[in-house]
Amino acid sequence: MKKFKFLIFAVLPMLLLASCIFDSEGDSLVAWLDSQGLPSNYLVQTVEIDGLELSSYQVGFDSTPRLQYYQGVVGAVNGMQHDWVLDFGFRDKSFFAKYSADSAEEYRSAFIALYPDSGFYAQAGYKSDSLPIKESMTFHFSWIIETGKGSSFVDSIGDIKDSVWTASLRSVLGKAKSADTTYELKISALDSALRIDLPSAFYQDLAKVTEAARVQLRISAPEAKRVYRFYGPSADVVPFLRVKAYTQTTVVDGDTTTKDVYKNIWPFRSAVVSSYLDECSDCVVLHGGVLESLMVEIPSEKILNALSDFYGDEFPYTEGDSNDVRQTVVLAELKMGRSSSKEGSELGFPVQVVAASFVDSNGVDMQLAESYKLNRQLIQEDGHPYLVFMDGDTLGIQLTQGMRSFINRAGKGAKMRFVLRMGYSMLAPYDTLYYDHVNDDGDSVYIFMDYPTYSRYDFSDYISQPMNMKIWLATKRGDDE
Repeated sequence: MKKFKFLIFAVLPMLLLASCIFDSEGDSLVAWLDSQGLPSNYLVQTVEIDGLELSSYQVGFDSTPRLQYYQGVVGAVNGMQHDWVLDFGFRDKSFFAKYSADSAEEYRSAFIALYPDSGFYAQAGYKSDSLPIKESMTFHFSWIIETGKGSSFVDSIGDIKDSVWTASLRSVLGKAKSADTTYELKISALDSALRIDLPSAFYQDLAKVTEAARVQLRISAPEAKRVYRFYGPSADVVPFLRVKAYTQTTVVDGDTTTKDVYKNIWPFRSAVVSSYLDECSDCVVLHGGVLESLMVEIPSEKILNALSDFYGDEFPYTEGDSNDVRQTVVLAELKMGRSSSKEGSELGFPVQVVAASFVDSNGVDMQLAESYKLNRQLIQEDGHPYLVFMDGDTLGIQLTQGMRSFINRAGKGAKMRFVLRMGYSMLAPYDTLYYDHVNDDGDSVYIFMDYPTYSRYDFSDYISQPMNMKIWLATKRGDDE
């Protein structure tokens, strides 16, 4: 099963030599310059800017439901509620003719079968000794049922683009019928499906189907004590809706037998709908696993003044096309205060704070994910600097590409802006090999989880405090030219 992640990985050959940049001297630095296509006689010098206060910062949340083919989530944790929507399209004229016309209401029933994502639970540490997971909860179901005729109706559902479906999903579900059901959830084995009986109002509405239908079913558990992960419609085992139409009675040679007649219906796609529960309007908070980002701007004049003092040159550069290429930024790192609290970490692991900077692309600003250079000595002692929910009071964010673009374009009025997002849980925060590997003891070491974490980190106490920016520059000037 393939999973997709938004991760910021550096190019591996760069990582082999990157830690020397933090020292900026020795033969290893010459090798690094050569690997980057820079002459070995370039100087790598550093500029530090203390007491840096941000010009602005703002959290933005995209409430558009997120398409999820391989995993669905249901529950509420860390200030967010996550609901799962399954989209079904099916046709069975003979079955629904019997279901709607001939079946007595007391014989009808329906349930949804959901399979726990065993891959997630194994990686998150939910081993056999932590089972069973037990919880009494209220599931809230809401649904839209559209009826039609012929294969063309079902085909038309499949023709709706995923982006169109997710964009309209919130407004469509706002018109849905709904009902609650109480469920004693128990996961005793990760390979067993949960059978959750659907409210009678749902399968009564199915009686309106005569041939073909589309069902959009939303599953919510706002009172759940955690977020539950289930396999999605493109996984190896998939959720399904099972409808009981009637009980068939047969008499043979005086013996009466009964047989329940069912229909299984599988969804062809799904999406997760996330909603805010946080009530603190003044808090600067990032939530993981959702489309949320913290937009930050660093005051340009402080950076340019520091460069002017360091080089004795005028910054910004305004001659010609104003494109300043007098030096190359090989590394830039912003350091800010960090909480060592584990509160808000859904799974108990450290979590990435990943960065993307605004850089020029043919005269238009675009977001570019920042690459990451490893400071091996620091990692061995304190762990990776861009993690939260771990010991230590300093968060380090590398902004190399953004700083390079900013200095080159400052003469044209460019701003030093970037965005921060919550990334993935790091399973080996003190390991300096930035890829899955087998260590000297023969143990397998996995760097990241394969799944997003629904965590919550509060920047409020740190975002307005003075910060430190350190810039490493490769420069050839004056008599050295």
